Amino acid sequence: MKKLIVIAAALLIGMQANAQLIFNGGYLHATENSTFTEKLTSGDVTVSGTDLLDGFYAGAKYRIGLDSITEGLSLAPGANVSFLFGRHAQMDVFDPLDDKAVMNQIALNAPLHIQYLFEVTPDFKLEAWAGPTFQFGIYDRVIDTDDNPTMIYNQYKTIPGTVKSREIAARNRFNLYLGIGLGVEVSELIHVNVGYDFGLLNLSTNPNGKVTRNILRIGLGYNF
Repeated sequence: MKKLIVIAAALLIGMQANAQLIFNGGYLHATENSTFTEKLTSGDVTVSGTDLLDGFYAGAKYRIGLDSITEGLSLAPGANVSFLFGRHAQMDVFDPLDDKAVMNQIALNAPLHIQYLFEVTPDFKLEAWAGPTFQFGIYDRVIDTDDNPTMIYNQYKTIPGTVKSREIAARNRFNLYLGIGLGVEVSELIHVNVGYDFGLLNLSTNPNGKVTRNILRIGLGYNF
């Protein structure tokens, strides 16, 4: 038992010695794909649309070296806040929101990535990572400027629809992404990277609908 404690303590000390705090942020481009099946008296009709949102994120991650497994390998848990803005793409005449509606979203994200650094020179390294990101929605509003007066809808609550199947259109706050990315580290200080997160969960609570989101990210980081 004492040997196990000693080994665990040694591993922990080694991981802490190789740990590094990295502040990061950057540009986001999100693609939201929506599909709904209208339950009409004349028969079911499926409609779809794509919303494009742009924004940014800011946060930090803690890179923990796993050199005891293989040199250059690390575990990188983190946390960041993302902000997305865009216009709604009207899917059909039954859609209660048109292309004048503005979407605003804020979310808290917790990535948990496995990273690998490959040293080209002491001052230039290539990096790659993969892993999940857990997301919790904080704020999701649609501002419908076409209404008089202007209406602001909270997408975490019901948005009224003109068709029965659209009346329950609330969003789920939780999402799970699986992401991959590539980048470079310069002078052991600056990171430049690009990544793509694939949304795995349906964001719509509508039993006749599906909303998924994928995100492209271009980021910068700084080691502390």
